[in-house]
Amino acid sequence: MERRDFFKLAGASAATLAIGGALFGCETEIVAPKTADPTQGENVVGSPAISFSETVDVLVVGSGIAGLSAAMDPIEQKRSVLVVEKRDLLGGESYEANGLFYVSGTSVQQGAGITKTAEDAWKERKAQLEEEGNTDDLHFKQSLVMAQTEWIDRAANDYHAKFADPKEYAKSATTESILLPKKGIGDMESVMAPIKEGLSGKGVSFTLGMRATAFILDSANNPVGMRFYSDKAGTVLDVKARKIVLASGGFCSNQQMISDNTPDQTTIGCLTVSSTGDGIALGATLGGQTADMSQPALLTGDIPRVSAWGVFGPTVNLSPQGVRFAREDQVGKAAAECVSLGFGFWWTVFGKQLSEGLLSRSVASVSSKYAKRIVGPFDSLEDLASAISVQTETLEGTFEEYEKAVEAKKDGAFGRESALEEVGGPYYAIKQFPVRYKTLGGLKTNDAGQLVNATSLPVANVYCCGSCAAESANGLASNAAFGMIVGKALVEELASEDAQTEQQKDDADKTASSS
Repeated sequence: MERRDFFKLAGASAATLAIGGALFGCETEIVAPKTADPTQGENVVGSPAISFSETVDVLVVGSGIAGLSAAMDPIEQKRSVLVVEKRDLLGGESYEANGLFYVSGTSVQQGAGITKTAEDAWKERKAQLEEEGNTDDLHFKQSLVMAQTEWIDRAANDYHAKFADPKEYAKSATTESILLPKKGIGDMESVMAPIKEGLSGKGVSFTLGMRATAFILDSANNPVGMRFYSDKAGTVLDVKARKIVLASGGFCSNQQMISDNTPDQTTIGCLTVSSTGDGIALGATLGGQTADMSQPALLTGDIPRVSAWGVFGPTVNLSPQGVRFAREDQVGKAAAECVSLGFGFWWTVFGKQLSEGLLSRSVASVSSKYAKRIVGPFDSLEDLASAISVQTETLEGTFEEYEKAVEAKKDGAFGRESALEEVGGPYYAIKQFPVRYKTLGGLKTNDAGQLVNATSLPVANVYCCGSCAAESANGLASNAAFGMIVGKALVEELASEDAQTEQQKDDADKTASSS
């Protein structure tokens, strides 16, 4: 590296200030600090001098489904790619997700005889957005829906991700629009592991246990790299990159950010401890704008798999008083209603039907891991009522009304459409508590996923996707599609820059030869 290159940090965290750990590579010169305020873009007093150990075309911060998807196109175009994850587990929190991919028109679904297309899905989504009054940037929202289908086909065909046969569970309009991993709910290993292995085989490098703490800026204040810190080892890693992708998740487990943006949810528990909003905070130090931060975080039960059972099999959600209070075939509905109605918890009641077929693996896993949270089996509703401390008459009345809905094939009380089937004994019940699991707000981007500033102009060299961005409302498939869109844009921008550099070189050669 030439000594005239100057670099400085922007957005260094407090953890960086006290670092005295090992440095990597050749030490470079830094701008003399004028202030200790990291938001001012100067090097932080007391932090190690910037010293690059790796140089790559594309640096991806976060190894969840969005980050891995952003790596696909660049590595396939022979670009050098490094993915850095703050946890010791590759795959981020995507590995711990339920595995419900809301998508239509994929080759897997078509092979199962499902005729709904991505265009049909967009019509439904657009109508929903218009009803909500959320009509900003419909073009990008449409791009996400359409890209979800492409991502699933690509993950299955090119990376050998495994999905369950929809013939096993697609029995309603709701479930026809869902893909599950090979072994059902919670089996993200069947999707994430092949993608990771495929990317690794193509040349993507991975580094775990390193948390992003600051952007590295050049003398023109353009981001040219990222500083990482290992909380365990106390070491610093500086990576130089032509393009940086923030795919580090939302801010669901950052209590201060929740308090600042959605104060009504401050006292609700959180499913995760890793969605700390690091990428959002770092993007803001570059002038990146945020959007939709005040939208309430999505809620689910603290055993998320149980919240998804009702989409595919018969369950009944009961209030602490033994009354049905929310439809069971919408993940998160019970948690949201539980909070809205002021319950501290609710019961999910199920029978032996769930132990068979697609849900058997999930039920067995939950039953083993949360044995103390499950009551049953009970042959009668009277015994179940006693076990969950509700009046027998109330519980019997609740089940009588539910069975009428099953017989009529219409849930007039709550609108359940999927798995509206009898729940028969022996009966089991599992207690659930509402928790936050995903925030909706984040950094604003343009249609290519580039971070944008207050005037909607792109911030040089920085992209954002997944739950770190503001357009990630639809879960796994949406985040994966977002990452893929960013990956495609990275390839185009890098190729354009290379062509421009080559042209400048040719022009210089011609000038030199003619003089």
